[in-house]
Amino acid sequence: MPEDAPSPIALDAYETMADAYSDRVGEAPFNALLERPATRDLLPELDVERVLDAGCGPGVTTSELREAGAEVVGVDVSPRMLGHARGRVGGHVVRADLGSPLPFPDDTFDGVHSSLAFHYVADWPALFAELARVLRPGGWLVCSVQHAFADFDRVGGDYFARERIVETWDGFGGPVEVPFFRRPMGALLNGLLEAGFRFERFDECEPTAAFREADPKSYDRVSTEPTFLALRARLA
Repeated sequence: MPEDAPSPIALDAYETMADAYSDRVGEAPFNALLERPATRDLLPELDVERVLDAGCGPGVTTSELREAGAEVVGVDVSPRMLGHARGRVGGHVVRADLGSPLPFPDDTFDGVHSSLAFHYVADWPALFAELARVLRPGGWLVCSVQHAFADFDRVGGDYFARERIVETWDGFGGPVEVPFFRRPMGALLNGLLEAGFRFERFDECEPTAAFREADPKSYDRVSTEPTFLALRARLA
């Protein structure tokens, strides 16, 4: 990442909560029992696939992808998060900002995986074009994002605008103020189409039975309204 580049929107927040996040995100119900199972079910066979884990954080999903048989490179902008990732997967991680050009040649990867990272990037058309650049022809993208309906229902504002939102998180050593960008659904769908992707499957992340056991209070809400959206797309 260039030294004179603007600071990524959530860098300070993730640096602050890196230790607690690394300790807890592997078991946190909204991650481990809601988003990740849905996203994981969209993955193709990973044997010998070369995969970019975009926004890898502390390396939880990077490790899972490697265990499934992929050759994985994780990227994240937070040095402290990458320190935890290296503890899980060794040297297979690189510091990079998803809001800037990625440090890889064209056609490097068979697939891109990203778990709840894109909403920290301001320019989605540039991001999706960059992911398409580093993918080989026919390469796949499996990602999860905050659901546009859930964001609008929770924070309001102008649904059709890209808006910078700041929320306070208490679950990872908080309270920590975490900024992100809220956008309409069309920004995701049309942005990927314009970058050359074609959709194969969507999943709006219904909660598992294990989620109900772990967090029965939240289950009543997330079982009747969306929280996350996961999808699989492929370069045409």
